[in-house]
Amino acid sequence: MNIPVDGVLIHGSGVTVTEAAMTGESDELKKENSDVCKMRREEKEQEFAYTKETKRNPHDIPSPIMLSGT
Repeated sequence: MNIPVDGVLIHGSGVTVTEAAMTGESDELKKENSDVCKMRREEKEQEFAYTKETKRNPHDIPSPIMLSGT
C-alpha cells in the first residue's frame, strides 16, 4: 500500500499538528518518530489484550507522517 506523505518525522520532541484543513478535525495530533510510534503501538496492543477493550481511539498512537496543509 502506498500512502502519499509530504514528510516523515525523523527526530523531534513535542511536535503536534492540526490536520483540520484536510480532515475537519480540530484536535492537535501528536507526532513522534517511527521507533517511538512502533513502541507505543506495541504497548497499546498489550494493553488491549489484557483489558479486552475493543473500542480504540485512532489518536492513542502517535504518527510520524506529516501531511501538507498541517
